[in-house]
Amino acid sequence: MSTISDGVYRISIDGRDNLTLSSPDNRNLFLLPGEGPGQDWEIKNSGNGSNGDSTYTIRRASGPLFVGFEGEPDVFERVLPRPEPREWRISEGPRPGTFTIGVVDNPLTLGLHPALIFPPLVALSPVFDEDRGWALTPAG
Repeated sequence: MSTISDGVYRISIDGRDNLTLSSPDNRNLFLLPGEGPGQDWEIKNSGNGSNGDSTYTIRRASGPLFVGFEGEPDVFERVLPRPEPREWRISEGPRPGTFTIGVVDNPLTLGLHPALIFPPLVALSPVFDEDRGWALTPAG
């Protein structure tokens, strides 16, 4: 199992679309190709979950917003920028060098919203066989 060091990362799916905070309203999280503003995320170890796995917070590197969701986790619930931290479990992904970013004590993971719009939205998702994992690339 790869460990995640505290630091600033670009979080991408399929190695091409980056988790991006919408600008200028800071109300949505999208997946966008290429590099641009709102794509640097500070990942910080926040302790251990109930099963002993490490948990992490994911915060915008240049501001106070965290990757999170409202209330209890539910299938295809939108993942949004939130003012309060939400812990995530980050574990080895389905392909070498990838990671699964999941809800603590729940099988749901960070994934794509089923709405067929551009840019794609981010939502809590069950694990699918097509899941290719998230890449965490140090920003710099």
